[in-house]
Amino acid sequence: MHGFGYKRAAAAAAATAAGLLLGLAPTSASATSGPIAVDRGDSRCTTAGSLCVFETEWFTGRTALYRDVDTDCVTAPYGILANINMTDRPVTFYKNTDCTGPSTTEPAGNLHSWKSLGPMYSFHA
Repeated sequence: MHGFGYKRAAAAAAATAAGLLLGLAPTSASATSGPIAVDRGDSRCTTAGSLCVFETEWFTGRTALYRDVDTDCVTAPYGILANINMTDRPVTFYKNTDCTGPSTTEPAGNLHSWKSLGPMYSFHA
């Protein structure tokens, strides 16, 4: 997957706006249905059950929010250099897009960056 694309971002914004107009809280996608692009300081990145991945080791750049991360392999929308793992289990990040190759495992309730390892392109719990 390459970037989020304008259509996908517009659809997400429209869905969020519709939910707010209806008085509903915005919902998060599961890891198997894809990421939600969020702003770097989005409070959902630090809520229980969330995994946010960042494009840079400084927790900046493009940021994607995942909910309900499970054992299925998820291909990241870009190279990941940092994460905030607020899930209840460790998440393993891989160099390849198919959850193979060199990896790093980040514990639950942790935030970490790994510039020295280079970008990771897939993950699973």
